[in-house]
Amino acid sequence: MEQTNILERITPTKRVGFAPAGTEYALNIALLYEDTPTRKWAAQVCDQVTRLAGNDAVRCTWWEISRLSDPDVLMDASLMTMVADVVLVSIYDAKELPVNLSAWTDTWLPNRCLPMGALIALISVPGQLNAQTKPARDYLRAVARKGRMDFLLRERWLPETSRGYFYMEKAKGWTDRATSALQEAPGDGHKTHSH
Repeated sequence: MEQTNILERITPTKRVGFAPAGTEYALNIALLYEDTPTRKWAAQVCDQVTRLAGNDAVRCTWWEISRLSDPDVLMDASLMTMVADVVLVSIYDAKELPVNLSAWTDTWLPNRCLPMGALIALISVPGQLNAQTKPARDYLRAVARKGRMDFLLRERWLPETSRGYFYMEKAKGWTDRATSALQEAPGDGHKTHSH
């Protein structure tokens, strides 16, 4: 099937010499994801690559996009991406891309040191997004072109039930962060009673 063909293109047949010096890995994969559902999709692809190449031949490193606002995390992710044979990005297509995505790209892309590689874009497309506007796809295709990397795209349309789950997950995260912030905020002397 199509997915098998994509995975066969990125197996480490001729890339062994491009693994970073001192590592035993034949294929280094840098993975960037937006949240739990997008990480699960990336993990499925990573598992398939590992089955094809062998457990000892693949090294996967993971970063959540929201954590790239930490300069140390951004630096670690960028250094690993510079030497990755495969860069895998699993995100939602939306009118605005995550801010940290471009900061990460701007850090590693000009310093990429491998003469070949692949960028795999796993893009979850909400049903209400206009089919003519695909900012994530266009952005990642441009990144691959600048990095002289093969560009492999997988899109999936989100059914109504899945979209609801994804948005509820995001809303829960926002609610948890807001609740935590309120609990840590200094009081103004008034007590709040709950019934």
